[in-house]
Amino acid sequence: MKKYTIIFAFLLSSTLTFAQDELFKVLVTKGDNKFTSPTNTVAQALLVGKKLSSTDKVIIGTGGYLGLAHKSGKTIELKTPGTYDITKLVGQVNTQNASVSEKYVNYVAGQMTSSNEDLAANRHKYMAVTGSVERGTEKIKPIAPTTATVLDELAVLKWNAVKIASTKTFAKAYIVTITNMFDDVLSTQETTDTEIVIDLNKLNLKTEKNLVWTVKVKEDPTLISDKYNLQYVSDDSKATQLHNQFATLKSELGEETALNKLVLASFCADNKLTLNAMEYYEEAIKMEPDVDEYKVLYGKYMEQSGLAK
Repeated sequence: MKKYTIIFAFLLSSTLTFAQDELFKVLVTKGDNKFTSPTNTVAQALLVGKKLSSTDKVIIGTGGYLGLAHKSGKTIELKTPGTYDITKLVGQVNTQNASVSEKYVNYVAGQMTSSNEDLAANRHKYMAVTGSVERGTEKIKPIAPTTATVLDELAVLKWNAVKIASTKTFAKAYIVTITNMFDDVLSTQETTDTEIVIDLNKLNLKTEKNLVWTVKVKEDPTLISDKYNLQYVSDDSKATQLHNQFATLKSELGEETALNKLVLASFCADNKLTLNAMEYYEEAIKMEPDVDEYKVLYGKYMEQSGLAK
């Protein structure tokens, strides 16, 4: 079984501190990745937490994946096999001030060590959490807080697979209904999956302030979930601040990569925007499905936020 390593070297309060000639720090490494330096010409294994200087080189093996944090707070991913000069990698990073992204790169790192537990021993537990919706039950249980605070961004609505008692088979389709506080239907969507992604901008959440969603089995409409709430950030000034910070973070990160999706998920998690966080975690996993640590980190978040139950 492949072994992966990620972000063990930070504490929650750590910062991306670098010596003058150090430019990058390893956040994620998968596969046979190595490095060389003028004082160490024999290629050595590239481990999480390793700081890379301007005179170093990294070697990406076949099927390898490397996620680096630049000292400016930006991130970069390497997936193509070959040898890379660190000085040339700097040219691929926009090094202007990135104070917001630096904070959340640190936040991502800190999540892996905040409880000082052995993540290697718990990796199967956390990965099982992300696959838990595949287990069928005879009741629909949304995987969300009863009331979830969200920004008017994309959000994932997720529930468990359901077995129909009369047929002992899995439901083939679900209907998700979203209403406002006056029970006016704003959206009805059908899906064969156990999740959908909704665009809250289109549902005018900012004006409505509170939406209600339910999911039912198409073949048996009596199988319906309890009502769950989507609540816009109640304080307008706080909402504006979060929007501005989130826009700045996206701008600083720039390229859409799995590592950057993880940073966006961490912003949402830090600000208790659970459904938004879930969406970005899942986007990171879809972009790099072979990097198990993204699933481990998502599973740990789901457990800590009480959604694993």
